Amino acid sequence: MNAARSKAVIGLATVAMTTLAAGIAHSQAAPPDAAAGMLEEVLVTAQRRVTSLQATAAAITAVSEDDLQARSIGDVQDLGRLAPSMDVSIYQGEAQIYIRGIGYTGLIGGTDSSTAFHLNGVYLSRSAGAIPGFFDVERVEVLRGPQGTLYGRNATGGSVNVISKGPSSQFASEAELTVGNYNHYRVLGALGGPLGSERVAARLAVQVEQRDGYTDATRPDGSKDDIEDQRDIMARLSVRLEPADNFTIDLIGDYYEADDAASVWLYFGPGAATNPFLRQYIAAQGGVVPPVRSRDIGSDVDAFNRPKIWGVSGKLTWAVGDYTLSSLSAYRVTRPRNFNDLDVTIANAITQFRSEDDEQLSEELQIVSPAGRDFEWLLGAYYIDESNDVRNQYLFPFVDDMFGLPADPTCCKLRLDGQANTEASAIFGEANYDFTDKLNVVVGGRYSRERRTGRNDVEFVNFLTPLFDNQTPFEPATFTAFTPKLGLNYQLSDAVFAYASASRGFKSGGFNIGSYQNTPFNPEKIWSYEAGVKTDLLERRLRLNLAAFYYDYTDLQVQDVEGNNTVVRNAASAVIQGLELETTALLGTAVQIDLAATYLNSEFRDSCLADPKHPLPQPEPGCTGPSQRNLEGLQLPRAPELKLSVGAQYTLDLPNTGQLILRGDYSHQSRIFFSAFEVTELSQEGYG
Repeated sequence: MNAARSKAVIGLATVAMTTLAAGIAHSQAAPPDAAAGMLEEVLVTAQRRVTSLQATAAAITAVSEDDLQARSIGDVQDLGRLAPSMDVSIYQGEAQIYIRGIGYTGLIGGTDSSTAFHLNGVYLSRSAGAIPGFFDVERVEVLRGPQGTLYGRNATGGSVNVISKGPSSQFASEAELTVGNYNHYRVLGALGGPLGSERVAARLAVQVEQRDGYTDATRPDGSKDDIEDQRDIMARLSVRLEPADNFTIDLIGDYYEADDAASVWLYFGPGAATNPFLRQYIAAQGGVVPPVRSRDIGSDVDAFNRPKIWGVSGKLTWAVGDYTLSSLSAYRVTRPRNFNDLDVTIANAITQFRSEDDEQLSEELQIVSPAGRDFEWLLGAYYIDESNDVRNQYLFPFVDDMFGLPADPTCCKLRLDGQANTEASAIFGEANYDFTDKLNVVVGGRYSRERRTGRNDVEFVNFLTPLFDNQTPFEPATFTAFTPKLGLNYQLSDAVFAYASASRGFKSGGFNIGSYQNTPFNPEKIWSYEAGVKTDLLERRLRLNLAAFYYDYTDLQVQDVEGNNTVVRNAASAVIQGLELETTALLGTAVQIDLAATYLNSEFRDSCLADPKHPLPQPEPGCTGPSQRNLEGLQLPRAPELKLSVGAQYTLDLPNTGQLILRGDYSHQSRIFFSAFEVTELSQEGYG
């Protein structure tokens, strides 16, 4: 299995001569504050208007362009070591993002995530789209907890918002070169400025990245190739038009493609139910299973990873008096495509081809009230129409031998294909009212409606019997939900802000694409309770933000086994509770220390599932299904009990050129599991 790989980083980064100015709503320091050795004021747009991070009633990690450079954050996976309670890994070309133990749980193409990833305000429905979204970045905002009253697309776990650099009113050029081991290099070039008029500006950015592979593949002839490499290119064109003083048009187009072997399966152990005939078949062909977790494997195929992802968006913004109206339209195409050797030996035993052909069309409308008044509000409407053709295809050439049949080169391919169609709409809003100059109440709500259709297209090609085929269209299923939010905010002093909230989260039900399950699974729901304190102390030389939360998760969508069929069912409940700390301190004007820490206590409740690799002779107490294990008290996948990151940074001003920044970072994380059963083989031991 190609497991998620988190990173322990103890590094020293050097960032020289930062010459471009920060954009609007960028984390930004006024020169007098910097000279006085005070922490900069961080401005965010997480609540759809520009607010100070220290007066925003939400658990938010805001990362500016300067922070990204200083910490050597070059891709979306690196964000996992920056934000508390966040874990990010790349699996088969998809970004699996977990926030507070909630995230992407699918192994089969077509699965939806419980966290939302937005690029310039546009929700990216496919997890593969997050990878190319992260380049030429101005800032990143990570919101933890259920989202729905401020954003077009709802999410139970949280939201990651990436904002790319836009056109500037003055000509600007930028070039960046990153080099590393494994012959790694990344080259970024950007050019932008006005186009013959002060009312028209554009920016073009292109990035090329290459790296040798982390894994060595031994071929049947004894030769070796490196795989798990990287070869990709991405580009983005942004155009801003201002036809009138109160009217702005932002047009963005982006493109990404790769041609490498980045998606690789590794061996994590035999389990207890591996087919004995398969083991013998592999051995008879000279195949030797590699050591557990080894990056020296065997392969008789040329694995490839060839995704193509592109999209266009247009945002229209009107200032009507003191009110702001906006329309955000987007169309995106996401086509991940990869081919792999699943037996990880030189034997011709099992291969996998996996692809999606996803198209999404979305529209979001918003009206925002004037800022700075006792009563502020936002209203929005959202619509998305998505169609996804999914292919998960496995070739089993040993099946003829296993059944004692004549060899047939066309047998046997198992096609776990299907199609998913989603049409979702929502209306949402949030209002804030100042009862006093210190006390503020927040009320929000969202009504969501989703209609799911599609089909299963499962076939065991050229097998003796169609017994294993399932080519069935789904009966359309519609899911609706109202999800409220209530909060209280209190400004204890100019330096101390406190908040508390209760909110409801909802993830739609759907269909298990590429399976024998033709009935829908139901929505999963969560009640979230959170309280936090944000402080700027010691004359704004020490920033300390603390959040505590409690999640009551019901009808959790989990994968289970029913006979030889993998199904998705609402079989689990869970409780997640934790503490998060983010702090930054300035020591003089040149030294900065920052720390982010999370304690997470997650456990299943009233949950029974079957582990196909470790079957039981009978169900455990409290369970009724065949071979089911009782998950009561077990830790949720990808939910480490403790996560910690510490950084130290020294800034040296260079005369007339810029700054030299020296930085070191250290990360610690306790053991995480990749399955619900706390199986040691499917876990990553703690590091740091």
